[in-house]
Amino acid sequence: MLEQVRCLLLDLDGTIYLGDSLIPGALRLKDAAEKIGMDVFFLTNNSSRGRDYYARKITAMGWPVGIESVLSSSQATAMTLTRRGWNKVYLVGTPSLKQELEQSGVTVAGDDDPSVDCVVVGFDTTLEYSKLRAAGRHLLRGTPMISSNPDRVCPLEGGEFIPDCAAISACLMTAYPGVTTEYMGKPEKPMLELVESRTQWRGKSIAMVGDRLYTDVRFGSRWGLTAVLTLSGESSMDDLTSDDNPDLIVKDVGELADLLLAANGQRA
Repeated sequence: MLEQVRCLLLDLDGTIYLGDSLIPGALRLKDAAEKIGMDVFFLTNNSSRGRDYYARKITAMGWPVGIESVLSSSQATAMTLTRRGWNKVYLVGTPSLKQELEQSGVTVAGDDDPSVDCVVVGFDTTLEYSKLRAAGRHLLRGTPMISSNPDRVCPLEGGEFIPDCAAISACLMTAYPGVTTEYMGKPEKPMLELVESRTQWRGKSIAMVGDRLYTDVRFGSRWGLTAVLTLSGESSMDDLTSDDNPDLIVKDVGELADLLLAANGQRA
């Protein structure tokens, strides 16, 4: 199975690093991917931060990464808006998400703008009630809504967590009956389309590696990729159900590195 993998999609927190430290074995995976000649991308559903933030963070921990190697739900959102011709949006999101949209040619409207093509909801750590009210005015007019990622919560150190994009979206859908949303990040198709726009590889030649079942593993299994669950983060073996179908389970990415080298006839 692993001998056909030529592109790695790597989740971040819980997979490559925990907090501000690389997970043991992460640099072994870096070396293995380089030895085999793989494409490597870092995928994040977190739309509250810019891709440059993640590139700098991973690089500072010892794995040099350029911004072009970071793929985000913010990019998938911008790509979808552009493809649909939705050029003016109202945003419930952070300045980083606003910048990503504007760099793609999308205009982000102010609170008092009378009409937009779409309401966009992200993981908004700068959320104010005025944003929900302004978004609601557009939703009452029948304006469509899309959301950057389906994560319900964002985990913090020490076991704490805070509401993520899906929780903010649920707030609006509860307040305005009949409103629905489309999610852009893992495990949804817009993120797959973003990945496929960056690499020649398809299907099982691409491995999605992550620690979260309902985003990472589901993204891999839903779209016919090689789905690899790592037990270094959120999920444990006790969390697996009959609905979860990882192709491979590893304790961490160091173990994955060894398995990739062995599958390709290379020494660890």
